[in-house]
Formats: sequence, structure tokens, C-alpha cells
Amino acid sequence: MKIGIFGGAFNPIHNGHLALARHYSEYLDLDKLIFVPTCLPPHKTNEGLASGEDRIKMLELALEDENCEISDLEFQREGKSYTFFTLRELMSKYEDAEFYLIIGSDQYFYFPNWFRAGDILKMVTVVTAAREKDEYERLLEFRRNNECMKNTIISNFDVLEVSSSQIRDMLKNGKDISEFVPSEIFEYIKERRLYV
Repeated sequence: MKIGIFGGAFNPIHNGHLALARHYSEYLDLDKLIFVPTCLPPHKTNEGLASGEDRIKMLELALEDENCEISDLEFQREGKSYTFFTLRELMSKYEDAEFYLIIGSDQYFYFPNWFRAGDILKMVTVVTAAREKDEYERLLEFRRNNECMKNTIISNFDVLEVSSSQIRDMLKNGKDISEFVPSEIFEYIKERRLYV
């Protein structure tokens, strides 16, 4: 069984995340794709982080018609959400599976500094894709210059150039985000007055 693990704050989930999920499901021929929202991201500030309840609800709304699962594993542990422990738990649940860890390009550049990065690379295949048009070459160069990253996969998809932080900034400035998020998420954010 081939399982993709898509971790992130998903603060909020957007069309870029969904496009990547669909791309990777096909590209890697995954049997299952599990979204794992982080409780307290260790590499990011928690300022402006919507509650876990809100982020999980948005994932449920966005993924309703997708062939994906959502895991709240990281909300069941106290403290920072370290990927190593999450993977260890998932691997004990799916003992014979082959795992692919899908991470954003921003985190790919930072990956050698992750908690127990070397162990993670022995457990899973790390996968990323460029988020901006000129980023693909920079990702390839980073992999060439970092021996530990040599077996990672860098995909060259056409990506939607948007990030959760851009969406939050747009909301703070009263701009329309409807083209970047599913309609259910747009309505949920408005109703709950998130990120304003």
C-alpha cells in the first residue's frame, strides 16, 4: 500500500493544497492520502493560527468530495507537532505501507533542520513541488547541494501561486479570496470571522 502524508498548518486550506493533493495522488499512484494538520507547528509562529477545531472543520469541508482522510493525531499530543512522532504512529498503524511525506517548498528548504530529519528520511520518501514559477530550479539546486536530500522527489507541476499567509493578508486587508479557496471555505471563514 502506498500512503501519502500531507502535513501542514492548513491555515486555511486553499485551492493550491487541493491541486497538489490531486497531482500527488495520481503522480505517486497513492492508495491513500492522509491530511495531517499540525497542532502547534514547530517551525512557524503561531500568531494568526486559527483554532484546531476551525482548521479541521475547514479540511472536512474542502475534502468532502475528495478521496482523502484527515488525521487529528497531532492534536492528541501535548506540545509542538514534530513530524517524526506522527510518522512513527502512522507507521505502526500501517505496518506494510510505503510512505510519502508531502511538504511545502518553504519547508523543503528548511528540512535538514527538522527534528530528527535523518530518521524521517529513512522512514519515508519526502516529496515537494515548486510553489512559484522560478522555484523549481532552486529546489533542484538545493537537493544537489545537500547530500541528505538526494532521494527526495521534486515535482514540476503547474501550481497555483498562492499561500495561506497571502490569503490571511488579503482577508486582513478586506480583499476577495473567493478564487483561491473552495466556496465552502470562503463561507466558513466569513461566517466565523477568521483572520480579520
